[in-house]
Amino acid sequence: MIDEHEWKYVLQVASEGTFSAAAKRLFVSQPSLSQAIKKIEVEIGMPLFDRSQTPLQLTAAGEIYLHKAKEMQRIYHELVQETADLTGMKSGMLIIGSSRTRSSCYLTQPIIEFHRRYPGIRLMVKEHSVQELKEAVAAGDVDFALIYEPLESNFERIPLLSEKTLLALPSTHPFAQGYNHVQGAPYPVMSFARMHKQPFIGLQESRRMSRIFSDLCVETQCSPNVVFEANSIVDAAELCAAGMGATLVTDMVVHNGRWSEPPCFFQLEEHVDDRQLVAAYARNKHLSQAARKFIELLQGD
Repeated sequence: MIDEHEWKYVLQVASEGTFSAAAKRLFVSQPSLSQAIKKIEVEIGMPLFDRSQTPLQLTAAGEIYLHKAKEMQRIYHELVQETADLTGMKSGMLIIGSSRTRSSCYLTQPIIEFHRRYPGIRLMVKEHSVQELKEAVAAGDVDFALIYEPLESNFERIPLLSEKTLLALPSTHPFAQGYNHVQGAPYPVMSFARMHKQPFIGLQESRRMSRIFSDLCVETQCSPNVVFEANSIVDAAELCAAGMGATLVTDMVVHNGRWSEPPCFFQLEEHVDDRQLVAAYARNKHLSQAARKFIELLQGD
């Protein structure tokens, strides 16, 4: 009664909210997609979507179908993973959840090395916010995701690294005059309080660094002049390097940044807990051999 294309179609329409947007994502024509959904509705005897609303809303039958479709998606993905393990890493797929910052600063070299070792494994990276990554892990949309602690008890985790938070200033900033950091030496120390009324590049609210910024503002009782809210630490660091304002970064970005004129980096006088990055996957979920091998690369194998 239900084949793979059908439940994937329903999942995509539910996610996009319109047939036209879902059809583009699925690389099918809108009439073909509409016909496929109508066929399912005829078989079930009830509509899955309330077409009188925009975006489309699921009916009660649609909610039931969507829940079961997600289960089928998870089971199908596990089937592909477990059978791929039998090939000795000669074929299969690995889907990693990440953020733009971690993709840019942490995954590039491991992806290249993994492909060199296992050219038959197809790799894909899905970039989302922290909350969306957690949902993707729980739904089985990714094999594992790169997420920071703390995590809820329904996640298994494999420790990867610890990140420090640093303050970055444009090289032209008055507070950076005389800056002369020697590679390998500790960064000079600066209090976040000095950022009061200074041009500052914040992070959007969905990003964890945004909470660190807010906590520092409260602790030091300062109010930076937020001139822009970036979607990632990498974006914020690049704007900082271009002279737009100060920002908060992690040492992962510092060590892997690509800029012609790097910002000036400072340790914070205030205490900020290190960020513990882990490979997170759903509890009681099969972690494929390909996923384990990739995580070993991330750990420095």
